[in-house]
Amino acid sequence: MASLACNIPTFFVIVSILFSSINANSAQPPTRICPHFDCGNGITIRYPFWLQALQLEHCGYEGLNLSCHAQIPILNLSSDLYQVRSINYLENSLIVSHTELTETNNCPKIHHDFTLTLTNSYLFNFTSGNKLLRFFYNCTLYPPSLPDIACLQSGAKRSFVFTIGAIPEFDWHGYCESTVSVPVLEKALDDKELLVSSINKALPEGFKLTWRTPSGSCQFCEAFNSNGFCGYTNSSSTENFFCICPDGRHSISCPQDVFVSASFELNSVGSGAIVLAGLMIVATVFYFVQKKKNSLYKPVSRK
Repeated sequence: MASLACNIPTFFVIVSILFSSINANSAQPPTRICPHFDCGNGITIRYPFWLQALQLEHCGYEGLNLSCHAQIPILNLSSDLYQVRSINYLENSLIVSHTELTETNNCPKIHHDFTLTLTNSYLFNFTSGNKLLRFFYNCTLYPPSLPDIACLQSGAKRSFVFTIGAIPEFDWHGYCESTVSVPVLEKALDDKELLVSSINKALPEGFKLTWRTPSGSCQFCEAFNSNGFCGYTNSSSTENFFCICPDGRHSISCPQDVFVSASFELNSVGSGAIVLAGLMIVATVFYFVQKKKNSLYKPVSRK
């Protein structure tokens, strides 16, 4: 019976240690190779983003390089700079805003269109969760009774904003000095207010971008039967890709045997919980079976 009392607690201790080991590992890149960083404003930045610096190689997608300016992460997108306001790694999305805009600016104005180059369009998408607006600045002639952006009035010139698909018919390009198209968060636009009244709040809040895994070698590297992380050398060569695996680097993907040997360590918390539940059930059944056996052989006391 003493042996049973010692073995059962020991078994539970072993199970607890095993469960802790399972939960301590997750499908995150090794921090030594792909370190997390923070520009100073509390946003944790990790793979597939990487810090643009003087380095020979990096771990993360090409196009998701960030720089830090005044403790703010900055994304260079199509030669324009955007402030990163938040990152959602579960949804593969981030909120960015134009660097020239701030919440304290009472009359924000965008000076250029938001565009994606051919290379960026394969990585980013901005159609989900946003409304596309079009601004017409300094119009000398305009339809009567349309609400204009009051803070942008300049003499007799007026500026206007509309959502794409709801622009009144008029020769805007013929009578306005410039036109700009930009996305804004749909939830930042108050339906109860006029559009011209809500843009002062909506523009500084920015817009949503989603990203996808680059096609080609990076997809093979991250595939389930590989479970690697995409890395690149900062060289002009087109052959600058490498796959980061548990056993080191490979040209395209991780070897299957390496993935199998490392898969136990990369189990999710949910899988670890299932394993623990099974082991706990086995331990409980074993305990009561042994307890019952010992009670059957309990010596009869003599009077």
